[in-house]
Amino acid sequence: MGMSYDETEVLIVGAGVLGAATARELSKYQVDVTLVEKNVDVGWGITKANVGVVNQGKDTLEFRPEYHRSRLLWRSLTMMEPLCRELDVPFRKVGGWEMCWDMEMKGKLDKLSRRTESLGLGKDRFYWYPELKEMEPNVSDKILGGLHDPDIAVVNPVHLTQALVENAAENGVRLVLGSEVLDIKPGHHYFEVKTAGGDFRARYVINAAGEWVDKVAAMVGADDFVIFPIKGYVGVLDRRCEGLVNGLVSVLPEEPGDMNIVVPTVEGNLLFGIQLQINRRGDHSTTGDMARKALENARRLVPDISENDVINAFCGFLMLRNYEIGWHECEVGMSGRVPRFINMTIGYPGVSASPGAAAEVAEVLQKDGLKLAPDPKFNPHRKGIPDFSRLTEREKRELVKKDPRYGHVVCRCETVTEGEIVEAIRRGATTLDGVKHRVRAGMGRCQGGFCGPRVTRILARELGVPETEVTKKGEDSTQLYCRVKEMLEEGRKDG
Repeated sequence: MGMSYDETEVLIVGAGVLGAATARELSKYQVDVTLVEKNVDVGWGITKANVGVVNQGKDTLEFRPEYHRSRLLWRSLTMMEPLCRELDVPFRKVGGWEMCWDMEMKGKLDKLSRRTESLGLGKDRFYWYPELKEMEPNVSDKILGGLHDPDIAVVNPVHLTQALVENAAENGVRLVLGSEVLDIKPGHHYFEVKTAGGDFRARYVINAAGEWVDKVAAMVGADDFVIFPIKGYVGVLDRRCEGLVNGLVSVLPEEPGDMNIVVPTVEGNLLFGIQLQINRRGDHSTTGDMARKALENARRLVPDISENDVINAFCGFLMLRNYEIGWHECEVGMSGRVPRFINMTIGYPGVSASPGAAAEVAEVLQKDGLKLAPDPKFNPHRKGIPDFSRLTEREKRELVKKDPRYGHVVCRCETVTEGEIVEAIRRGATTLDGVKHRVRAGMGRCQGGFCGPRVTRILARELGVPETEVTKKGEDSTQLYCRVKEMLEEGRKDG
C-alpha cells in the first residue's frame, strides 16, 4: 500500500516572519497553500530573537543598489506601515541615531549621509552633541554627535508574524504546527515532503526555514549557497526604564562583532546589545562574557542603564551569506539547481524586508507558470487582541462589561487580564510561551514568578487537559510533575 499524501499547490516551510508574510501574500489569490512549522507555535525561531527595528538600510555602507537584499528592503519601505494597520499590529515610528565618538568616526557618518542622499532615501541631518542632547538627554556626554534618521520604526516581530498567519489562515491557508521537515523528494511535477506532522505532495516548495534554511535546501540539492550562523546577544530592560531613550540610539562599530544599540520596543521595554559572533546553530545559550560586554557597551552609550534593571536576555541568529557573495546579500528566489524550489533567507534586517520579499516570491511563482488569480473574497483585515493595560478607563469599563474576565488581572507586572489570556488561547496559544508572546503574561520583572501558575491553570481549563500536561514551549518542557497530594498518597501506598 502506497503512502498517503496531503495535496497542496504551494508548501511553505517555516512560519517565521518570512514564511508568514509569504503565506499571507499568497492568500490574496485562488491557490492552495500549506504552511508547515516545526515548533508548536509561529514566530519562535529567528523571528523571536529579532529586535524589531524597521529601517531603510542607512546604517551601513553594505546596503547598495546592486545587492538583492537592498532592493527588497527598499521595496518594503512603503509596505510595512499599511500592512501593520491592516493587521492591527502596533507600528511605532521612533526615529534613530547613528552616533560617533570622534572626528574620524564622523567622517564615516558623513560618507553614510552622502550615500543615503545619492540613493534617494533622503538627507539625514548631523547634530552635534548639544543639539542631540535636547532630543536624547540621557546619552553620554562623551558623544561627539550623531546622524538622525526620522524614519526608524519598531514593531513586535512575533506579533507581526502571528497576525500574518492569522490573516492568512482566515483567507484559506492551512497551518500545520509541530511538523519538522524530515525529507523532501523532488519529482518531475511535484515534491514529496515528509514531515513529523504528516506527508505532503506539493507543486512548489518555498523554503523559509530560518536557522535551518540551508539544511532544508540540501535535502533536494538546492543548497548552492553557504550560510554563516552569526549568534547575537540581546538584553532586556525593565519597563520602568521606558523613556530612558526616545528612539534607537547606536554608535558606529569600533571592532568586529559590536553592534552597540539601545532601542525602545512598542511595549515600553528597552533592548540593548548586540554582541555578534560566529557560532554553531541551535546554540541559543547566553554567556556571561556576552552579557558583560553588551551591558558595558550599552552603559557607555547611555550611562543611566543599570544592571539591576536587566530582567532577561536572549540569543538568536543572523543567517548571513558566504564571503564571496558578501555578508549583506540574501537568497530569495527560485533555485538555480532545482525547478519549483524557492529559497528565502535575508539575514539582516529580515523583518524590514519581509513584505517586499513575499511580494517578489509571488511574482516568481507567477512567472514560473503558477496561476495566481485574485481571490474576490480576500479579507486583508485582522483585529488584534485588546491590550487592557493601554486602554482608557472608559474602554476598560466597556470591555469588562462585555466580558468580566477582562476585569481579572492575572499578570501584575504587565497588567494582563484573564480575558486576554483566554483570547490568546482561542487564537492558537497552547503553551505558556504561546500566551507570553501574544499578550505578555510572564514578560515582566518577575518573569512569570507570580502569574505562571495562574496562566497554567487557565491553559489547562481552556484546553481541557490536566495542569501537568501544560508545557512551557511544547515537547519536553512540562512545568509540573504531579500534584503534591497525589505524590504523598502514592508514597503512603508504597510505604
